[in-house]
Amino acid sequence: MTLAEIARLAGVSRTTASYVVNGQAQARRISPQTVERVMAVVQRHHYRIDAQAAALRRGESRTLGFMLPDLENASYARLAKLLERGARERDYQLFIVCSDDEPETERELARMLKARRVDALITASCLSPDDPFYRELALDGFPVIGVDRALDTRHFASVVSNNEDAARQLTEAVLEHAPQRLLWLDALPEIDITRARASGMQAALAHYQQRTGSSELEATTLHAARYEREAGAAALTEHLRHSPLPDAIVTASYTLMDGVLDVLFAEGPPANPPKAMASFGDDRLLDFLPLPIHSLPQRHQQIADATLTLALQGIQGQTTPGVTLVERELRRRQH
Repeated sequence: MTLAEIARLAGVSRTTASYVVNGQAQARRISPQTVERVMAVVQRHHYRIDAQAAALRRGESRTLGFMLPDLENASYARLAKLLERGARERDYQLFIVCSDDEPETERELARMLKARRVDALITASCLSPDDPFYRELALDGFPVIGVDRALDTRHFASVVSNNEDAARQLTEAVLEHAPQRLLWLDALPEIDITRARASGMQAALAHYQQRTGSSELEATTLHAARYEREAGAAALTEHLRHSPLPDAIVTASYTLMDGVLDVLFAEGPPANPPKAMASFGDDRLLDFLPLPIHSLPQRHQQIADATLTLALQGIQGQTTPGVTLVERELRRRQH
């Protein structure tokens, strides 16, 4: 059923039918009798307005783009689900693409989404904050919102967890066990999220050494190639070729912790496991492991809501650059 057919059955012009179904009858001074006649046809034939076509006529697509770095990452999958649901509730469709934490792939996908005329782009970027790519992409006013990984705060709005404070909490939790060798495992040291988490870890170490007067703690920072399970396993395996197993391990993402666990449990439960372990992210599996692992789950719903609010504000040209911080809550596990 088309609008032209609605008009024919109601005995009015196509323009009049359009005004009625789009809620402009009163403004156009269309008589109540005509409105009633048109709406009777609409209801009888279950006619629905083509919102997509109407949006395109206004220069909108009613679509949003979401670029995430890893489709296998449960945290990003959860965030994608909440963003899609929230977008749908606001009458938008969400296009989801994956960069695999590859800078060139990210650039290509961002250009593609803009070419597809998405109204705004939400990205968990693997690019350095000082990379000019997104500033150039947004020169014409195209809204770009950072999520989980902050973009340049001078030019863009982002929604992220309080990474520095969270890393400090995680590190302090394992330092309570007085380890002699601590391993910090992250990835992509050039991006803002890694820098912030590493800074929090270093602050906790400095405070611990100042408070205890201990100089015996050996802390090692290890960079995996990507925030992926396989990369975490590869980094730890290589480290263990020339160093003993540390008695405390902190990972900057749960995907990296997955890789660590793959190595530790490769031949069954380890005979001499680390004293303490902790990770960003969370999984119910941690409640059942023989090793107590502290975790920092994200507040996905709060992040999704704040991100969509910024995206819609950006579409209206009302976004203010800066960072919205969402706090995490430490989950302690003791066996």
